[in-house]
Amino acid sequence: MDAFYVDEGCTVLDVGCGPGAFLESASERVGSAGKVIGIDIQEPFIRMALHLVSEKGLANVTLMTSREDGIPLEGQCVDIALLVTTMHELEGRDTLDEINRVMKKGGVIGVIEWEKQKTPIGPPVSERMGQDEAEELLGRCGFDIEKVFSIGRYHYGISARKSKMAD
Repeated sequence: MDAFYVDEGCTVLDVGCGPGAFLESASERVGSAGKVIGIDIQEPFIRMALHLVSEKGLANVTLMTSREDGIPLEGQCVDIALLVTTMHELEGRDTLDEINRVMKKGGVIGVIEWEKQKTPIGPPVSERMGQDEAEELLGRCGFDIEKVFSIGRYHYGISARKSKMAD
């Protein structure tokens, strides 16, 4: 969360939230003044995340089913978008274009992805997105890379900011 500037009062969009692995930590970081919006294209994941949100009493978390080409939010309402092992699942650039649309000027997109190498866990190497490929796609979609870093043995991270040229 530190690498992506998640802090008190932020609005965080967890893109491809799945069953909610990062919702609780994001909720704690943004506090009662902030909010976390979890989206996923798979309704069963949203139901699982709803159970977690209810069980943990995460009052500042909202969940919704989304589409790759349509995030059901108004424009420029999100400070930070997190894509944790999600970018390699995207079909083209629609979701990144939608993130750009809903993100406030100067907003941050935080990406965590699998290294494009054989590992004992994770998706097949052929399905992974290499760091260079991810950086290039983010750039084409209106994001300026700020930092790239290693996360453990199997993942890399990218922090990028919505381009001042966007909008």
